[in-house]
Amino acid sequence: MVEAIHRSTRIEFSKSSLAYNVQYTKQVSGAKTLWLAVKSNAYGHGLLQVSKIARECGVDGLAVSVLDEGIAIRQAGINDFILILGPIDVKYAPIASKYHFLTTVSSLDWLKSADKILGKEKLSVNLAVDTGMNRIGVRSKKDLKDEIEFLQEHSDHFSYDGIFTHFASSDNPDDHYFQRQKNRWYELIDGLIMPRYVHVMNSGAAMYHSKELPGCNSIARVGTVVYGVEPSEGVLGPIDKLKPVFELKSALTFVKKIPAGEGISYGSKFVTSRDTWIGTLPIGYGDGWLAEYQDFQLLIDGQKCRQVGQIAMDQMMVVLPHEYPIGTEVTLIGKSGKYENTLYDLHKHSGVPPWKITVAFSDRLKRVVVD
Repeated sequence: MVEAIHRSTRIEFSKSSLAYNVQYTKQVSGAKTLWLAVKSNAYGHGLLQVSKIARECGVDGLAVSVLDEGIAIRQAGINDFILILGPIDVKYAPIASKYHFLTTVSSLDWLKSADKILGKEKLSVNLAVDTGMNRIGVRSKKDLKDEIEFLQEHSDHFSYDGIFTHFASSDNPDDHYFQRQKNRWYELIDGLIMPRYVHVMNSGAAMYHSKELPGCNSIARVGTVVYGVEPSEGVLGPIDKLKPVFELKSALTFVKKIPAGEGISYGSKFVTSRDTWIGTLPIGYGDGWLAEYQDFQLLIDGQKCRQVGQIAMDQMMVVLPHEYPIGTEVTLIGKSGKYENTLYDLHKHSGVPPWKITVAFSDRLKRVVVD
């Protein structure tokens, strides 16, 4: 991985806003414990950067998708609670045990195979229950009961610590499917032994349905809401109650006046109608600034400036109202003067949801923690 240190383009994320969103989420949901999803490079904000400050911001544990993400956090010297949400190959069960991860398990067969290779250190198990996401996890009460009984019978190798399900549409105004999943969840766990970690509240469930989840609402396992994105994009809740965490900034690397009738970038689809000042920015689709964002208004010195021409892999161009010196700061997402570009603005322009916007940003962009 290239270390992003010699480039003006950068992601800035606010520690104080992250902390505020953690407390707001706990307040709205009533959750006593909050696990922050830092999978996919912490939704683009930076896996280690976010993980290092998470506890200071009120986060009680971290959730990753794959084993390697968890290992990277441990190797950075972070000893916080870590949940592995995704399935791992059974041959890596001893590694998960070594690093003390709460490890998601989706079948009895996996447990039987792991039992044969685990050593003295117990594996902390988190059982996945499929109530309608139709991704991982058991679907029947018998299968769930068999897993729990196996864990109890093989307590020399396993610690039954967690159980969860994942709601597919908890942020949807039509909550019919959520209600169906919720009812299925309670049917499946009724009468069974529950572990200390029972967690079903993703961002949507935490924000809109926590009171409908008695006995299962003490833990919020969330991502988007803490990163400042209202899960329903303002349909079910006000977007201004959360604080923006993410800003994307760059700087002009080249400025020149282009005569009328000249094409800009690949394909020459934008042609200058008059003599025009054009600035070049060191960011492109290779960094995660996608082709769908073409013609978005960027902010320079408190003014809106239109990006023009096809976005290339590493660079793109912007129309300037006049000549600016090289090195002038450009705000792609964030505030400049009286204007602000939000993730919602870029979503409206491109059709790309806010969380997909941030996840797409590559490791070529440096991440900087501010305030």
